Amino acid sequence: MLKIFIFLSIFILNIFAQTITFKEEKFLNALQTSVYKDGKIDFKKDYIEVSYKNLSTSYIFFDDHFISKDNQTEQRLNYEDRVELNLFYKLINFIYKDKKDGIEEFFKLQEIENKIVLIPNEYLSNVIQRIEYKKIDNRLEFLKIYFVNEDWINIVQIN
Repeated sequence: MLKIFIFLSIFILNIFAQTITFKEEKFLNALQTSVYKDGKIDFKKDYIEVSYKNLSTSYIFFDDHFISKDNQTEQRLNYEDRVELNLFYKLINFIYKDKKDGIEEFFKLQEIENKIVLIPNEYLSNVIQRIEYKKIDNRLEFLKIYFVNEDWINIVQIN
């Protein structure tokens, strides 16, 4: 009986806890150079944590607030304080969890050539040109964010 309980506990933890590692390339048009980072997204039952290798800052996203923390401090903030992180949280939920909650207030969704294209609303269109991504099964092939100033970010899932 104890073995069954342990097996079910591990199974349930794995359902609610998943880690995705990724590589990120950020192209800065003004400098004509790219910056590369490795990171991970931990999906827990009640929150999502995003962190990068070799950076001390990480973010923990809950439904109604988020926490920004580094080696010395931890700060609880509301999404109204940092709209870009609210958008980021909604993108993570939309792409990785297939939750459309709130994403349509920021973007119009289109499917073009086997990829999803998100066209920003008027509020975001002065910063973001478009977002494209492609998933095969549960694996993110790529997520590319094109900015109006010709910068872009490309994220590729490793595992």
